[in-house]
Amino acid sequence: MPKEPSWNIDVKSLSDRRLVEIAMELDGSEHKELVESLRRELVVRLEAKGVTKQEIVKRIALGVPRGRKFNEIAKAWAGILGLSLEEFKRIADAR
Repeated sequence: MPKEPSWNIDVKSLSDRRLVEIAMELDGSEHKELVESLRRELVVRLEAKGVTKQEIVKRIALGVPRGRKFNEIAKAWAGILGLSLEEFKRIADAR
């Protein structure tokens, strides 16, 4: 049985912009591990620049209507940021 093609991307070598582009292109695909890896690298880079988790959550949630789409985004990002789903939502909704 032939092996399915796989992706092997050195996420550390990508620019910040390319990390986001590839993650968005692959979002919802079967390449969940790669998307998580891209997101984790982006979080590491943002935190290295002094961006807090709260600021990251706010940027991710900006303009996302509350409901199913917001819940999907919260589930996808909460673990990557080391937050519970409830913490992510609380931070996103804080004024």
